[in-house]
Amino acid sequence: MKILKNKSNKLSRQKIIKIVISILCVALIGGGFYMGFSVFQQIKDFDIKNLTATSTSRVLDANGNVIYKFGTAAGEYVKYDELPEVLVDAVVSAEDSRYFIHDGFDIPRIIKAFMTNITHRGTIAGGSTITQQLIKKTYYPDEERTIQRKLGEVILSIEATKQTSKKKVMELYLNKIYFGRSQQTIGIYSASHYYFDKNPQDLTLPEAALLAGAINSPYWYDPFTDLNKATNRRNTIINLMYQHGYITKEQCEATKKVPVANTLKSNPIAQNKDYASYVDRVVREVKEKTNYDPTKTNMTIYTYMDTDIQTRLDDISESNNYNYIRTNGTQVGSAVVSAKDGRIVGLLSARDYKNGMMDYAYRSYHQPGSSIKPILDYAPAFEYLYWSTGHTADDSDFSQGGWSPKNWDKQTHGDVSLEEALGNSWNLAAIHTFVTVEKEIGKNRLQNWLKNLGYTINDKVNKNGLNTSWAIGGWDDGVTPLQQAAAYATISNGGTYIEPHAVDKIVINTTGETVNIDKDAQANAKQAMSEATAFLIRQVMTDYVKSGNYSSYTSVGALDDDIGAKTGTTNDAKDKWFCAYNPDYAWATWNGGTEKGISLGNTNDAKKISEDIARLLHKKGVKNKYKTPDTVVEEKMVIGSYPYKSPSASTPSSMIRDAWFVKGHTPGEKDTKSYALEELSSFDAALTESKQIQVSFSAYNGQYEVEYIVTVEHNGQTVATQTLSSNTGTLSYHPSETGVYRITGYYKQKDGSMSSNKISKEITIQEEKPEENENTTQNGSTTTNGTNNNQTTNNNTNNNNTNTNNTTGTEQNNQNNGQTNGQQTTQQ
Repeated sequence: MKILKNKSNKLSRQKIIKIVISILCVALIGGGFYMGFSVFQQIKDFDIKNLTATSTSRVLDANGNVIYKFGTAAGEYVKYDELPEVLVDAVVSAEDSRYFIHDGFDIPRIIKAFMTNITHRGTIAGGSTITQQLIKKTYYPDEERTIQRKLGEVILSIEATKQTSKKKVMELYLNKIYFGRSQQTIGIYSASHYYFDKNPQDLTLPEAALLAGAINSPYWYDPFTDLNKATNRRNTIINLMYQHGYITKEQCEATKKVPVANTLKSNPIAQNKDYASYVDRVVREVKEKTNYDPTKTNMTIYTYMDTDIQTRLDDISESNNYNYIRTNGTQVGSAVVSAKDGRIVGLLSARDYKNGMMDYAYRSYHQPGSSIKPILDYAPAFEYLYWSTGHTADDSDFSQGGWSPKNWDKQTHGDVSLEEALGNSWNLAAIHTFVTVEKEIGKNRLQNWLKNLGYTINDKVNKNGLNTSWAIGGWDDGVTPLQQAAAYATISNGGTYIEPHAVDKIVINTTGETVNIDKDAQANAKQAMSEATAFLIRQVMTDYVKSGNYSSYTSVGALDDDIGAKTGTTNDAKDKWFCAYNPDYAWATWNGGTEKGISLGNTNDAKKISEDIARLLHKKGVKNKYKTPDTVVEEKMVIGSYPYKSPSASTPSSMIRDAWFVKGHTPGEKDTKSYALEELSSFDAALTESKQIQVSFSAYNGQYEVEYIVTVEHNGQTVATQTLSSNTGTLSYHPSETGVYRITGYYKQKDGSMSSNKISKEITIQEEKPEENENTTQNGSTTTNGTNNNQTTNNNTNNNNTNTNNTTGTEQNNQNNGQTNGQQTTQQ
């Protein structure tokens, strides 16, 4: 039994070993098959025409016109016969010393690189030949380093060597690679002009060595960025050229003594300014959205750039037909997007912007000031509190901890309409609104509201999160013009937020692969605010813009394009904003100081540039119209009521307004309030020497706007009625008959039906007695009524009569040029 058991165990072990071996074989075969299939998938579409194509990436505008070419395509394609021998020698020494010997794949080079990397415990040396580098740039520009990719690269390199010449490969290689950080160093022609302002044929030994040295790491070895690194790398290449027999020892030492700075231009070649702001955005977007680099991968990029808009923004950037109000220490940034789809049609990245400069349109964050109020304060009140456009905001004092913000005029204004609150940019009204919303929905929901509208709040930007000062633009870091334009576009677009993007699609020229960026953006559109909210905040904004009552908006309001807009200014006027939208577009412009202590004061290029954009869009014509959703309704309401009330028959017309409401949140009760004007406490009327009636009222200090009404009665009939705008005045009516005149004064509500109590005065006009005419003759006598009297004295007698003024039962005697003026007061 024991023997059988041992035999059984032995058979069992053998069976297990066989199974394991079988599994390993299957795995190896499967793995090999998978790897082979993966490599086949990579190389099956190889076409020598793609490899030898001399075109590079292009950017097209919205109409399909080429607006930018990368690298050599921006200059000239350089053929092998036009390359100086010293450059070819330098490149071969630096990148592939056995280039003209191997068949595209160099085993000794691979082994050498492998051993070097093991010795240094890292990736120090690369084993790729020039042919492999060209294959990688053409077919694998952004792929990860995998065994399958490396095998595919080797196979394609060998195949390329069979199908074309070494000279052609070198020619293609030098026309496609980077020689520095700038996009203007792509290709040998561009690089030669960028660094030395000369054609490649004229390159000298130290210049050729510098360029060859930059190939390994163009970012680090750009001499305009780090001269020492570039110099050391150039000298390394010169030494390699000597080691491989391309130059003599004397040439090697003499060349290393030539300062790199002496060979360079004093400044890099002037970069392409045309559409630079837009092109730089396109490059960034393609890299972020597709993981392709248009400077490395041959592609055609279809964009939404509007040539008219971008050209004007470029002109403003370069001060062409535009004069900046303030120049020293300041910058500008602006973005224009299509409101219906989030497509970026124009960008102004900076003053005098060139490729690669600091961008202020979409990468630089600045506090938004009051331009954030429609987005953060009032739109959420419509969304979560169901406010009406007729709501009255509270512009009273506010204090939180040690913070006591003020309005710009240092005053409070009590209850104000939303048009007044935003049109006048009252801080206190905005803060009270924000606090009310935050109390209702909480900080997190309000912060998510901002994130859904595209604003950045994370551990790097605005990392401290939402607080009350944000209500008036006091953010940690702030926002960008592109973010503001996209959020304002959401208001125009019925509450739908679409991530702003410049690119429609890219097509990889070597493979035909298409990546649709716009299609994805439209698919990911989200309802960031309800249609009702977008409509209500839009109504308020367009109303105050076109009212003509607010000087900041009179220029854009006069265009009659249904523009909604909001300005913004931060503390000490360091930043200024002007954000706007119409049914077609949204745009936002920032202007601010880039140096510490800069204040813009009363200057405002943000407003001036946004007005310029508005005029251009007006010329293009507004094609769309805002939509009124079926979730809102217009009704009459009592001004200042909350909860909202509908007017009753006794509600004064001045207390009634039309307003828009979210359905289901219209006024629920009738107005039951009693209304009255303040009592008129005093009123006087008197005759002037020229017999005009002069009146005076006690000034009105109530909550309503009033007019001062005067009526004149004579012989029981009203002979005159006059409305005065102030509490004193002289009537235009002149009494023409003698007798008693009753003068009555009272307040009347302006544009309303309410009137105050009335006070009356009476004045009496009597017939004047005729005066005797006395004239002195030449002989000293006096003529009286035609009679000549020998008198030397001219007697002129005035009758002093009594002027009785009866005021509330008290009599007063006054002399008044022979007249008796009776004046009596009656309270009504």
